[in-house]
Amino acid sequence: MIPLSVLENLHRWYQAWFLPVWQAPLLTGEYAEVTAGRLVLGIVFFLLFNRLIKTIFRQSRLPRLFRVISDPDTRSWMVNFTSFLLLVVLFFLTLFIVGIPLTVLSRIWNLTLFTVKDSSVQLGNILLGLALLYPGLKVSRYLSNEFQKIFLSQLKLETATKKSLEVVLRYVLVILVVLFVLTIVGVPLTAFTLVGGAVAIGVGLGSQNLVNNFLSGIVLMTERPLKIDDVVEIEGRQGIVEFIGGRSTRIRTFDNVRMVIPNSKLLENTVINWSLMDRDLRREVSVGVAYGSPTHRVRDLILEAVREHPQIKRSPEPLVLFREFGDNALLFTVFFWVELTESNKPLIIESDIRFAIDQKFREAGIDIAFPQRDLH
Repeated sequence: MIPLSVLENLHRWYQAWFLPVWQAPLLTGEYAEVTAGRLVLGIVFFLLFNRLIKTIFRQSRLPRLFRVISDPDTRSWMVNFTSFLLLVVLFFLTLFIVGIPLTVLSRIWNLTLFTVKDSSVQLGNILLGLALLYPGLKVSRYLSNEFQKIFLSQLKLETATKKSLEVVLRYVLVILVVLFVLTIVGVPLTAFTLVGGAVAIGVGLGSQNLVNNFLSGIVLMTERPLKIDDVVEIEGRQGIVEFIGGRSTRIRTFDNVRMVIPNSKLLENTVINWSLMDRDLRREVSVGVAYGSPTHRVRDLILEAVREHPQIKRSPEPLVLFREFGDNALLFTVFFWVELTESNKPLIIESDIRFAIDQKFREAGIDIAFPQRDLH
């Protein structure tokens, strides 16, 4: 058993030292009374439950509510947002434990910042609006993606049309979310009529490029000079259209480089769409042979080299033309058609044809001509 003298010493220490420090006022006033003891309790309470929240929302210990969501991005932001809301609730509970009553928090929440057309905009409504804006935008993106997966994927439409409908739906949902948040904040929609002129001037001066790109994106989605998976060429770079958005278009080159191009640039500059009507592309390879070579045999060998290539189309058939009698060679050109895809790169196919022609000419004893100069 603990001796009585020890207990008496502890009691005296508690009365003389601990209790005065614990009850020492740190903040006193009309709206709050914070003591050292309450501050310590609040800090301990916040740290413990903050640790608990982080433990619960670890990826390996997710609640079942989030595990049913298959999309990892959606699941991630929902987990983070729910964790943030719990931390906000924990923060207010900590303030209450410290000694700041809820009436003070209520007054801060209802604090009027400004008035718009006889409507008061309060601090709490702004915080609530910001808290709803982030998940609202994420939900808009998630719903548009699900709409594409569940509904649009069942329709017999082109990929570009499905993507355009998905983008349009996303913008509509975003506009609805923004209008809802403005209503929550307390800004009446009729107030925009008062600032319409200022907004127009702002758009005209500071947002020309943004509006121009957005309108150009609408034109691209409606007239559809470019579609998803089209093979295009702009400024000497070829690639495949991956995404057409409201502001920019993303193109993946054959070197696996992503180019993000403003939509207005696609309408203002010359863009070659190699697959606008179809993906058939005519290519040509020229070769010169020495004078005295059997021209019909040369033609047959060139055709044989082209027809043996697996990526050259059989229809239309390859065509060999005897172009001219050159200064140092008899010039031949073969025309052939290929289907333009990411794997069928025309430059590689042309190189293969040149290798094949050179091999067949060597086997047949036909010389490929080169410039010669006779010196006297």
